Amino acid sequence: MSPTITIDWSSQLDMERESFPADQLGREKYAQFLTHFLASKGYDESQDPKEQKQNYVLNLNAEWGSGKSYFLRRWAEDLKAHYPVVYVDAWKQDYSDDPLMTVISSMLKQLREQAGKDENDPVFKVPRKLIGLLKAAAPALVRGLATKYLGVDPVKIIQLADEDTDVGENVKDTDGKDIDMGLAASKIVEHLISTHDAKSDAIDSLKHNVEQWIQAVVGIKQAQYPAFIFIDELDRCRPSYAVEMLETIKHIFDIPGVVFVVATDTEQLQHTVKAIYGEGFDARVYLGRFFNSRYTLKTPSYADLLPVHCEIHKLSASYLNEHCIKNWPDLSYPDDESGMQLKNLTTVYDAFGLSARQVIQITERLIGTVENLGNNSNINLLYLAFLLCLQEKQPHIYDLVLSKNLNSALGGSKTLITHELSSLTSWHKALLLIKLNPQDILESLARNENTITEVNNYPQDNYQLNLQSFITAVHPHYIDLSYFNEINYLNAVDALMSNEKSRRLSDTTMQEWTKTTQRDAPQWVTIHVGKINQIFQRSNHFYKDLVELASALDWDASETE
Repeated sequence: MSPTITIDWSSQLDMERESFPADQLGREKYAQFLTHFLASKGYDESQDPKEQKQNYVLNLNAEWGSGKSYFLRRWAEDLKAHYPVVYVDAWKQDYSDDPLMTVISSMLKQLREQAGKDENDPVFKVPRKLIGLLKAAAPALVRGLATKYLGVDPVKIIQLADEDTDVGENVKDTDGKDIDMGLAASKIVEHLISTHDAKSDAIDSLKHNVEQWIQAVVGIKQAQYPAFIFIDELDRCRPSYAVEMLETIKHIFDIPGVVFVVATDTEQLQHTVKAIYGEGFDARVYLGRFFNSRYTLKTPSYADLLPVHCEIHKLSASYLNEHCIKNWPDLSYPDDESGMQLKNLTTVYDAFGLSARQVIQITERLIGTVENLGNNSNINLLYLAFLLCLQEKQPHIYDLVLSKNLNSALGGSKTLITHELSSLTSWHKALLLIKLNPQDILESLARNENTITEVNNYPQDNYQLNLQSFITAVHPHYIDLSYFNEINYLNAVDALMSNEKSRRLSDTTMQEWTKTTQRDAPQWVTIHVGKINQIFQRSNHFYKDLVELASALDWDASETE
């Protein structure tokens, strides 16, 4: 029975000149589950002794940015105390043209180290027959040998044989003489047969050696079966290399007692396969034949993901105040005890359905923008985030939004921009929470100095409104710097006065009325942003420049969170 293993990633792990911080994404439970699942698949003591060791290949699927490499590195390190373990970073080694050698060299080195043996130990010597396997596995090399020893390029013969021509008159040997095609064909067949036999023998020899290497670790360290072989970053490799690696695992390393964990962004890997076989190729079915099963890591929430990848404290109200940057509204919910969850910001991300990669990229662009703002700057980072998301996800209407009112029609159609955005995003369902003190915005409600002044009874509160209402309220101020004129101001005040009057006529208590004031949030946002922008004059050109500068930053670091 496999040992009971407890996975604990609550503290930092330092290994191989790298530091892996405590797990912040709740991944250790997945490692715990998969350890026991795969251990039972690779070695089952309840079976007949000859059937106890099995080969198993798991596809660990996770979206980019979800922490696959962190997960595999920490998991592999924990398992070394109990099982033979090999970790292969396929992307770092795809400079090699031979995935077979990548896996063999990693196995040889890491298993030898785990067994405590040096390079001269006879158990860990490279098998001589491996030379025959490498020769057979390299088509370009085989073709070169055939040309050298047969005096003819076999690929050229095959190509000419498909044509309606007399190949004997067109194909010459290395001395320029006509080739006896019957003799050449028989030699090619003989060569391919001998190569196939050599390859088959070499594979059998290699499997035997790998089993010996694993047995050495099991015997010396008193470890358990199966051996775990982790293949990481395969989806980032060259298409040809990635496919050859899968073929190698499937056809050469189907060794009893060996479990493979191949970590990929499987959707991205499907694109890799299609790059070789064409867009119409069913890559999902093709990849399915290489794996016994697929396990998908749950994509972490934006709130959990961002602290791992980004310096999100640079978007906090305290940081902005410290650097004399005036931003309204706050990117976090009001009175958020953590102050770091950026709930309003992640609400914008949710509305656009961003991937983990896009969330990290846009957050880095926001941080880069903040770092480049001067003292006493004034900005609406929530609006900027909306534009960055729009430019990333819906670039076909981004320029139009930045140049027109949202109630304008799309070019050549009767569809309004707002309707198009509603069909492409869930901005009407994305709820923001903004702290407002209406009495600071307007001391009293009055259409002008000649009308009766109404007391502003609107309470200070955390006002809720959806992203659509917020953007619709602030966007016109940046499109047209003269937008906040008397007419628009009066329209907003009239709406507020009407609601206040309704309260008094219906004899609604102040407490009851407070519950209904949320619907007036867009009017207060309109007035507040209008008064601010009359001072700072932030135009659409200002925000467009920020988007263009920030979008040139494409965050693509390796995921070692």
